[in-house]
Amino acid sequence: MRGSAWLGRAVLVGGILLVAQADRLTAQGISFAPNIGVYIPTTELVRAAGGEEFKQEVSITLGGRVGVALSRRLGLEFTGAYAPSDLKLTASGLGDQSLDANVFTGSGRVSFQLVPYTSPVAFVITGGVGVINRSGDFYENVEEKTDVGGTFGASARFRLGNLLRLQLSAEDYIYKPKAEIPGFGPADEKKTQNDIHLSLGIGIPLLGLGQMGE
Repeated sequence: MRGSAWLGRAVLVGGILLVAQADRLTAQGISFAPNIGVYIPTTELVRAAGGEEFKQEVSITLGGRVGVALSRRLGLEFTGAYAPSDLKLTASGLGDQSLDANVFTGSGRVSFQLVPYTSPVAFVITGGVGVINRSGDFYENVEEKTDVGGTFGASARFRLGNLLRLQLSAEDYIYKPKAEIPGFGPADEKKTQNDIHLSLGIGIPLLGLGQMGE
């Protein structure tokens, strides 16, 4: 369905609009953190009745995170990450084959600072809604490419001077694929996914608004 195919973009656009208005609603601050990381799918997408398996491969990710501080501890986060991944097909008698199958993930979530930003090291937990969109040669002729699920994570953020933060994050996207998988039918089993994202980024205050949570 085209509506769900646009859902990932809608989440990001909504996040950008909210962030654009957030400085009028709160004086706490906004930050942006470009990041690089690793995408680690832990379960095969589908196990067919004949024994074939389709599983996304581990990949680097490039992305970013926008944070809006609503108070000293509570905030909002909007994230996006692109993984230029492959999909591995394992079939009896054919060996393993790799196909181009990229993954974009986005999320909107609530963040809570267990240790606030005023400390040299801050610890943050997050939870919210995640969107997973697939592209690449393998999905080229597929109409339904988007899944929605829950996402949970934690971050450690280290102060670098008065403004910047070094940010280490771990996130888990939990969902059961509803997107079409070429070559598989209704009788084939789609597995619940736990896609792990590990990332390293630098938090940068935007528009001279100061540090988040201070």
